Amino acid sequence: MKARFVLVLLLLSIRSFAADNAASNSLVADVWKASGGEHWQNVKELRFTFEVESGGKIVASAKHDWNVAAGTDRVQWTDKEGNAKDATANLLAPAQEGDAKKAYARWVNDSYWLLAPLKIRDRGVNAAPDGIKNLNGTPCPTIHLSFGQVGLTPTDQYVLYVDPQTKLLRAWDYIPKEGTGFQATWEKYQTFGGLKLATEHRFNDKAVRFRDVEAVTK
Repeated sequence: MKARFVLVLLLLSIRSFAADNAASNSLVADVWKASGGEHWQNVKELRFTFEVESGGKIVASAKHDWNVAAGTDRVQWTDKEGNAKDATANLLAPAQEGDAKKAYARWVNDSYWLLAPLKIRDRGVNAAPDGIKNLNGTPCPTIHLSFGQVGLTPTDQYVLYVDPQTKLLRAWDYIPKEGTGFQATWEKYQTFGGLKLATEHRFNDKAVRFRDVEAVTK
């Protein structure tokens, strides 16, 4: 009798795990699809300008000409010393020094602010359901993201707040291993080549905006 009871508990546990895993996979898939994940394979080039505003002033700007098919991104920006930079990052074999290395770092950061929902199913990304959380009076299903040895800051974590109706992101909590995190909005969605992307994020006294977005498709 005891062995049978243990077996029943084990089966219930397996079923519960399977149900939770299925729910997680379903929510992740919903977010990916809502953002146009099924159209990503048709994107040959993606161009955009990434801007950061603080205190009403533009404090950072980088123009990207990303050749998705070739795996390169030409980045034009001005460094903290006021020097104009123009370098191409090899996304398949990133440079280890110089402006090409900095261009790669810009691509990693800037493109993630634009495309995070489309990268939620990437290898090395661990997405787990994190329950229902309140966001400005709206109960939202959430997804907790952690990472394997991918990206430049694999110890960073995020909590994604999913709109219960549209399945688009409404906000995320950025949780660094060290330092202070923050919550940023995901808003002003527009469609480019079948991708539905947030073009503005607000947090603290700052805003991240995307201008001149253009998707070239097959």
